Amino acid sequence: MVMIMNAVQLISRDIEKTIRVQTKLIDYLTDFFVKKGFKWLLPVMLSSITDPLWPDPASSKMRAPEIDAYGTRLKLMHSMILHKQFAIAMGLEKIFVLSPNIRLEERDRDDGRHAYEFTQIDFEIAYATMDDVMSLIEELIVGLFKEARTWEELGERDLPKVKVPFKRFTMAEIEEEFGDDEEASRAMEEPFWITDISREFYDREDPKRPGHFRNYDLILPEGYGEVSSGGEREWEYEAILRKLKESGLSLRAFRPYLEVAKAGKLKPSAGAGIGIERLVRYIVGAKHIAEVQPFPRVPGIPAVI
Repeated sequence: MVMIMNAVQLISRDIEKTIRVQTKLIDYLTDFFVKKGFKWLLPVMLSSITDPLWPDPASSKMRAPEIDAYGTRLKLMHSMILHKQFAIAMGLEKIFVLSPNIRLEERDRDDGRHAYEFTQIDFEIAYATMDDVMSLIEELIVGLFKEARTWEELGERDLPKVKVPFKRFTMAEIEEEFGDDEEASRAMEEPFWITDISREFYDREDPKRPGHFRNYDLILPEGYGEVSSGGEREWEYEAILRKLKESGLSLRAFRPYLEVAKAGKLKPSAGAGIGIERLVRYIVGAKHIAEVQPFPRVPGIPAVI
């Protein structure tokens, strides 16, 4: 449980080593993608459309705050998933962005890993499959952990010497063997994948197995939980329209997205987002995400500054 602090307590914390680790981590991640030929986009923070985070059963109830900007209602960004698909449609075949996200979640417990304001390194690849993206993330994580083990800031923190491929479980297998992903995270000693998760309309349904999905979450061990979420994307108008209707989402709210899909401009793609604060928290071994945020943003806890 995070401690409620005043401003003096906030600035009196010893967080300098953690921020040095975060700096090295972001440097490693961005360098990795640039060397792989990705183009670096700047983030979008306000838009008429954003990730609804629904009907993901793992999501708690949340709202997307809106502002009026020059006569248009714009939402604070949940994630740039739809914008990534637009960027791919523009011909930018491999892109990434350090994306600030706002998710005002209503949670009845503080699990130490959720923040309502956070940053993820979000990427997308045209014509990629789930295996392409999962292999890329595995390469990134193996290299990052190897590099991080040389960082003096970690002291006695012992990161696992992970090998590829990481173990894979479907969500059904996780529920049968462990009960849920949190229990699986506590039981495992290395990062692992969960696939075939029923959630948002843009994650591609397997055309050969209706009711199954070509998506994936990377789960950290020791109870640290999900650090990355992604999937192959729906790009065909009829599939997107059907799934939006099945989800009970407003078609009007996604009008620009549907216009591009109907025009046949969306392309097959796959990608993922990797939570920066969650990854830093695991690498340094922090108990709570507030420990790695200079200005904590914890659901249900008022911000100090």
